[in-house]
Amino acid sequence: MPKDTILFERNNITIKERSPQSEIRATPLDEITGTITVVESERGIFFRFVPLGLEDVITDDWALINGGHSVVYDKNDGDSVAVSSSPLLKFRYHFNFNDLRSVRRHHMVHGIAHMVFILKDGTTLPAFYFNHGGSKELLQKLAQYLPLEKSTQDTRLYIVKDNLRRDISSQSISAFDQLNLFDNSNDIMKRFQGNDSRRTAIERFSRVTNFLKDTLLGPNELISTTETSDRKFEPNMTALTESLNGDFRESNNDGFEVIYKVDFKKLPDVARGQPLTVKEWQMSFDKDGRIMDVKNLKERIFRGGLESHILRREVWKFLLNYYPWSSTRDERTELIKKRKSEYHTMKVQWKSISEQQKQKNTLFRDRESLIEKDVTRTDRTHEYYEGENNVHVKLLHDILMTYNMYNFDLGYVQGMNDLLSPILVIMEDEIDTYWCFVGLMSRMEQNFHLDQSHIKSQLSNLYTLLQFIDAELAKYLVENNANNMYFFFRWMLICFKREFSFDDVMYLWEVIWTDHVCRNFDLLICLAILISQKTVIMESKFGCTEILKFFNDLSCNLDLDTCLLSAEKLYIQLATHRDIPTSIAKILGLPTGPNQQYHSTIENATYPRKIYTEQPRGTMNLDSSYFRQESEPSLVPVQHETSAAVLNDFFTMTPFQF
Repeated sequence: MPKDTILFERNNITIKERSPQSEIRATPLDEITGTITVVESERGIFFRFVPLGLEDVITDDWALINGGHSVVYDKNDGDSVAVSSSPLLKFRYHFNFNDLRSVRRHHMVHGIAHMVFILKDGTTLPAFYFNHGGSKELLQKLAQYLPLEKSTQDTRLYIVKDNLRRDISSQSISAFDQLNLFDNSNDIMKRFQGNDSRRTAIERFSRVTNFLKDTLLGPNELISTTETSDRKFEPNMTALTESLNGDFRESNNDGFEVIYKVDFKKLPDVARGQPLTVKEWQMSFDKDGRIMDVKNLKERIFRGGLESHILRREVWKFLLNYYPWSSTRDERTELIKKRKSEYHTMKVQWKSISEQQKQKNTLFRDRESLIEKDVTRTDRTHEYYEGENNVHVKLLHDILMTYNMYNFDLGYVQGMNDLLSPILVIMEDEIDTYWCFVGLMSRMEQNFHLDQSHIKSQLSNLYTLLQFIDAELAKYLVENNANNMYFFFRWMLICFKREFSFDDVMYLWEVIWTDHVCRNFDLLICLAILISQKTVIMESKFGCTEILKFFNDLSCNLDLDTCLLSAEKLYIQLATHRDIPTSIAKILGLPTGPNQQYHSTIENATYPRKIYTEQPRGTMNLDSSYFRQESEPSLVPVQHETSAAVLNDFFTMTPFQF
């Protein structure tokens, strides 16, 4: 058998991982160091990453077995996900060049370059950091064998234009020239030579006609060209873009197609704040123990969250309506006694049911069985729930069984366990946890109705917002049967519980629970994330299945503060727009009468939370730069921000029954 030929090799490459159950925000990422090689075999050209310590591990062409977590991607052999005794196996990556859809290369003057690879099925590999250089050379090697084209919307993104292996002697446009990696690539005209490039230019020019014909949906496809005397085509972006002061977007409103002139790229400046402190909380009460300024307190929580679990133990009781905001200290003391008695009464009811009675009540028996199964696999990697015979797992069971009796018409539905878990971690008390959970379910109960009408309605609202803000992306989703927005289904169902680290989820929830900015703020968070990934989705030509996979891979790779900033910016832009459609206003709870204007109070938000002064790295970011710093920088105030299988995989938490 012919020996594989090594085309490229570079060691001291690192990838970083943060556990989704991490209890500490901004905890340092685990670094895995290894070697990247590009090898050519009789079956094709392959990218491989091998962590240190696995160099001598021999497997059958990387088809790892016995149930590991290693990702092996090779369409010739099929996908393989498997386990081994070494935990490093899940960081072993392998894919065929022909399966690559795009690559993003980030390089900072005073930073370590890193690359992100996205495959044709939407799989996103982690960032590979080149500590001793070599990212440019790897990109050059890719360009030798693949027809890479630099994105016109993101200069760091390179798209594989087709599935054909590139012939090095080809006379078509030089990928090297397009990549701008070489000192002798100064002649920009080279990329537009030949009949193929002329045809491309004409096709792009025709898009301008379609752009105008389709009521100016956006400038993304806008490329004007002029023909020179030597019949070469030169790009001219100035001619048409200067005539447009803002983007035109279209939105459906009550069955009519309405054109608005909106520039959602020029978003306002907002800032996150420092967390609310225990001292601030204590000073917010009057002599009777009543909160003096509820609105201001909610805004502080919205801006920065809460500084500790101890403080959350008190504040969450207000946010989740266990305590009324207007209650006094004495009223809360009496309420606690009342709630304690009510809880024990309900708990005794289900505990007193005999086995004979259970046999005659199929619904109760099935729910109990489901709860028992679900709690045993709820956040078991978190230190609060880990280990055998964990007492906190038993508390989860009892609280869910009691809620099943309290709201028997709804009962228990899978996913509720995910919502309950963080509350118990914070409260560390069965009764307090239960009543806070009741408050949370009063907000989210509709998510768990059998017909899923509420979730579907929310996804429809999300698409309505997208139509108004970015009609081009909305149109793309329609063309690819993804406008049902199902790739956000899990996000909406359990309020991002699986998309961020455990501690980030608690911070996000308390921000949302304030209801400070608007109704349905969670929709704006989804929208901000979706728009930030527009270039990758559209230029990679992802279909519905690939989009689902792509967003599934974003889990625990998102910078929460950036998400919140972007969502708030979108809200302010919408709320201050003079011609906002009634349908949009209703979704966000904005006034719909004439001359109703939103008055921003963000000038009072002077508590910058995590606004970085240099390009971050480590976790996916929303400014299309993908990664933020993995270690916590100092907080320096700044003025400005610089197919069915996939569906099943995407919806999988503890298996839902719909």
